[in-house]
Amino acid sequence: MLFQSHAWLPPRRGRLTALVVLFASFLGACTTLPQRGQVVMRDVSFPLRDFRMPSGLRVVVEQDARAPMVAMVAVVGTGGSSDPVGQEGMAHLVEHLAFRSRHEGRASVWTRMEDLGAGYVNAITSLDHTAYQTVAPKESLAALVKLEGLRLSSPLAGVSPEVFAVEREVVRNELRESSEAAFTKDEANVRSEATYSAEPSYWRPVNGTNASLTSITLADAQRFARHQYRPDNITIVIAGDLDLADVEGVLMDNLPREWVRAGAPLTLEPRLPSAPSLLEPETVPRPASLMLLEHESTVNFPELIISWVLPRSFDESSAIQDFVRMNLAQSLWGAERTDPDIAEISTRMVSGTRASMLVVRVALFQADYPRRTAERVLDRVYSTWAQMVQGGGVLAQESDFQALRRSVVTGMVLESEDLLARTTRRAELTHFMLDARAYSRMQKALMTLDGGKLTDFAYKWLQRSSAHVVLVRPGGSSSAMAAAPAVLPELSSETPTGHITPSMLTALSSPVRELTLDNGMEVLLVPRPGLPVVRVGGVLEGGATYGAKPGVAEMARMGAFRESWFAGEPSHWGLHLSGDMRRDHLRFEVAGTSGNIGNMLALLAEQLSSTRTSHGQVTYLQEQVVPWRKVVDAEPRERATRELMRALYGDHVYGYVVTGEDMEKVSSGDVERWIADVYRPANTVVVISGEFDVQTVEPLVREFLGGWKRGPATAVSVPAAPPLPAAAPFSPLSVSRPGASQSRLQVACRLPTATPEAEARYALMAELLSMRTFDQVRSKQGASYGFSARAWVGRGGASHLLVEGVVDSQRLVESAKEVQAAFTTLAHKIDRAELERARSRLLARQAMKYISSAAWVEGLLAARVRGFSPESLARRPAYLQAVPADALEGEFQGCLQRWVVGVVADEGQVRAAFRALSAP
Repeated sequence: MLFQSHAWLPPRRGRLTALVVLFASFLGACTTLPQRGQVVMRDVSFPLRDFRMPSGLRVVVEQDARAPMVAMVAVVGTGGSSDPVGQEGMAHLVEHLAFRSRHEGRASVWTRMEDLGAGYVNAITSLDHTAYQTVAPKESLAALVKLEGLRLSSPLAGVSPEVFAVEREVVRNELRESSEAAFTKDEANVRSEATYSAEPSYWRPVNGTNASLTSITLADAQRFARHQYRPDNITIVIAGDLDLADVEGVLMDNLPREWVRAGAPLTLEPRLPSAPSLLEPETVPRPASLMLLEHESTVNFPELIISWVLPRSFDESSAIQDFVRMNLAQSLWGAERTDPDIAEISTRMVSGTRASMLVVRVALFQADYPRRTAERVLDRVYSTWAQMVQGGGVLAQESDFQALRRSVVTGMVLESEDLLARTTRRAELTHFMLDARAYSRMQKALMTLDGGKLTDFAYKWLQRSSAHVVLVRPGGSSSAMAAAPAVLPELSSETPTGHITPSMLTALSSPVRELTLDNGMEVLLVPRPGLPVVRVGGVLEGGATYGAKPGVAEMARMGAFRESWFAGEPSHWGLHLSGDMRRDHLRFEVAGTSGNIGNMLALLAEQLSSTRTSHGQVTYLQEQVVPWRKVVDAEPRERATRELMRALYGDHVYGYVVTGEDMEKVSSGDVERWIADVYRPANTVVVISGEFDVQTVEPLVREFLGGWKRGPATAVSVPAAPPLPAAAPFSPLSVSRPGASQSRLQVACRLPTATPEAEARYALMAELLSMRTFDQVRSKQGASYGFSARAWVGRGGASHLLVEGVVDSQRLVESAKEVQAAFTTLAHKIDRAELERARSRLLARQAMKYISSAAWVEGLLAARVRGFSPESLARRPAYLQAVPADALEGEFQGCLQRWVVGVVADEGQVRAAFRALSAP
């Protein structure tokens, strides 16, 4: 027998259980909706097979036939905590190198995955594990299993010293990029100083430091990989459109023979400590008494980091941590009103098998009184749970807890719709809990929590005296990095052929039902059976660039509020409501379980129809938000964005990026007029996607959305695309950032007015540029963590192409020349194999993306904003396939006649880059 006997039983079902309420169907009367407090959905089950190999390898396979794709996630039980002392960053570096490994005398793993049609290829290194993630067409399953087996069994096979040197530079650039981002570069030090634990090495930097990366050799990495990448330390989860009866043969035929040989299954030791060593009574963080540690870093603005050490993650008892994080995320925003120095607050969880950490980041304006600010934030933390034990607040707090639980459960269901997210979570929990049902166990644990357990947890772990506070002030100098080699050895080229499967061409074949309501609103219905979730998205034509005054739209975004609440609040049904202002439209989305679709429509209708503002709200923004916006406006990257858009679009509305000074001049009357003009049914498009019956939902749409009456029966005016600029040498734009170890490089050009066919050309142009710059600047030079390109298409057909990346400042000149060479080469001649590779990559990502209902909402709304028909989305695979090379060459030739180059760097490096680009 190859596996334990239970693996031969009928497939298990991994259940996604929620707060399911049996409710009478609302088919009979539209207004009969689930009452408040009811999250309504059918039960969900995913058929599973659980394979336990004699080598210790665990493989769990899940069937999900919603789309013709498969996701594979391999978890290796090694992360930053496994790094040898003095070689921090080792696990992360090995993760990078594993993509560059070569087996069977063939191309690298990354290239071969592209050839398999993979639409997503990535990996994550955390404290205790590394997760490799891939999504590909179902036709590629067998080849994908074989390739993953080769990578995991020999992660550094064929990695030469030259490749090692390049990839170590890539990791250094990732470290530099994170060091100069908005978050503190000293976060690892903050963790260590905040824990005061018996094992401070547990909080070492996962990405390493420049010194630790320098100390690592290829031989060191090979030894580390041999020790850690063992089958008994690996769990693989495969999910998607596959046959559970056939999958055993796929595994046996394609995984390494020594991993699936005959014999008794290996008994694995527990992967979670029996007693979390970091949290023994004598090692619980000692009282801090608001001890304020201070650092200087290359952050743009001062910030407070407030943290608590919590019990470990990856078991059922850690489910309560999700509640804590979400509860604080919702309640801490109120602290901004209690302290004018607080600009923004965010929360996150750092998860580990021995301990976890809750981190609250508080962005500040000036940090003149940091201790006072910390006290006020801690007051809010205390108030989120302390009232539960006060007699007068028990009922209210229990109601709040139930609302939070509904939101958490619905979020869990919505996350499960994301095939990759669900597969990753199942792989992590299976690996550490040694149980294929761990994902379901965690969900059930979430649903059995009550307010009392939350109170007990907070009382024990979130005491004011257990909080540790670090103030990070702007200052210091950029990270001292070793100089990169002037010229790295030329690496052998790889030429992926591109691979298009039938699944890629049918991914956008769902039917779309179009409705035009009597009030002028357009509604698109896209039924997507498979999981009991629904997303309702709406766009209002206009956006950040629309309005009589610059800045009025931005003030409306922040200052508008829903005036009436007859339809209830999102928390009553666990609904997730979000909004977003973009350059050419305003967007809303409501997401929840299928049985609550009527509640979603009623809530969205009231949200849109009762939106207002007030003088007090606008005054608050003027006093509290606009000053912060002015500070942000001075940040180098913000200045660079404003200059780039102005260079591309000139005096057109798309050429202007709003500033705090603009917002300062906006009155409450201006905002009220903007809302009245934009918030109208005839100016609105709604898309509904998910599991529902069209005949059931259409009456609800007409009742709730059709009942909104306001304004003229026309949409707001669409700005015509401005004429293309005249041919001229490139326009140089520069923003000085003295002493920066990382430089930001942007190259852009205007494109002709877009149509659906032209948009496909533009997407291919961006993909070709992404491929070339990634291959040259990252893969061959190691000068950047990565370059990317994208084509933007707005209302009225205005379009531009942008390629950008952050590079090692010492390599800025050669990186700029490589980007220039990419444009020039593609304008002269596009290789057919290169074009087919780009086409395949786009089709693969598109097929992966449209597994979820969220992607359908996004795609159809984007099409309608651009003025494209709903059918254009389904035709996009055909548009992409029809683009010839000569059409792309012509577009690139036009780009070279009107391109713009922007650089954010030290002044001397800026001058050198522009001289190099100007040279013939």
